[in-house]
Amino acid sequence: VNWYHWDNDEDGHYNIYDFALHGNVPHSVTMNPKWDAVNVEFGQHVDFGEFKNIRFHGGVQYARIEHEVHGTPWYLPSHGYVKSEFNGFGPRVGADMSYDWGNGFAMYANGATAILVGDHDFHHNNVFLDGVNAHGSKTSMVPELEAKLGATYTYAMAQGDLTLDAGWMWVNYFNANHNASVWVANGMQVIHESDFALHGPFIGLKWVGNV
Repeated sequence: VNWYHWDNDEDGHYNIYDFALHGNVPHSVTMNPKWDAVNVEFGQHVDFGEFKNIRFHGGVQYARIEHEVHGTPWYLPSHGYVKSEFNGFGPRVGADMSYDWGNGFAMYANGATAILVGDHDFHHNNVFLDGVNAHGSKTSMVPELEAKLGATYTYAMAQGDLTLDAGWMWVNYFNANHNASVWVANGMQVIHESDFALHGPFIGLKWVGNV
């Protein structure tokens, strides 16, 4: 069982197109994306010679992806609020491939994929741009791909193994963000969907005990 959690707050100033004024207007924007993923895996370790091995695994994943955006134009004492949240559950398979250098050192390349089915909820309250206060939900299927590339060092202890892990991780959920807005000129509703992706360096520590 493993769990990923990511929570980030970002404040900035951006030029956003204002349909009422027909031009770009400076805004103060606060964005708060969140991500949680829990994987339950069952695997089989297979040795391919003295130095190479692969762990094949399958299981399930639960994921929660949330975006909150607060925007305030510099010329109005009001603000807009947009929130999108996806909660999904589904099967997951993957393979962890490693090459052992000896003396506890190894390098690896891991990959996995999942298909999640769940609910998309969105809230749209944009009083200064299109005057819309809307919310809704739908059932969605979201494919997910992930990959890791890195190295490990394992220290053998009396009651188990302690492993230091460092590398690069990439995760992508397809069409995981959902929102709606209204085109002011004709009142037509526009649906927006986009991917949710994370990538960057990571470091971890794992202890595997003997039972």
